[in-house]
Amino acid sequence: MEIHLLNSSHDRKAFDCGNDEMNAWLRQMARQQADKDLIKIYVATTADEPTKIAGYYAINTTSVLTEGMGGQKLPSNVPAVLLARLAVDASYKGQGLGGCLLMNALELAAETAELVGIRCIVVDAIDDNAAQFYQHYGFEPLTTDPYRLVLHLHTVRTLLQ
Repeated sequence: MEIHLLNSSHDRKAFDCGNDEMNAWLRQMARQQADKDLIKIYVATTADEPTKIAGYYAINTTSVLTEGMGGQKLPSNVPAVLLARLAVDASYKGQGLGGCLLMNALELAAETAELVGIRCIVVDAIDDNAAQFYQHYGFEPLTTDPYRLVLHLHTVRTLLQ
């Protein structure tokens, strides 16, 4: 698998992860938001089918309310990377691609943190299965919202070593 930025050669219409909202966003909104520099979308493709999207993630920056994080005394908001979307085409599910995409996003977040202040990576899980997926990689739910999960940057660095 190769992971690179979404471009016009990628076949967004053929992507189907089984979630209509995630499919529709990729087909109808992804390029427009990327063209406005609101988000970056990374896609996984194979050498055999370089235009077929096997999976994707979308990433940008945000700030997170620290209420519900616990731990250290922090300002009321901290800078973060938002993993806005992550999806795998149904034909590639169960092959570890979701974890591969997540690790790529975490690497990108760690690289970004070398240039700008970032406290954590945040994700809004769409359901219990998604929340469990992220918790498997060390994300912790906020006490104020069990579907908003955070992974502190120091944990990211440990995961990537």
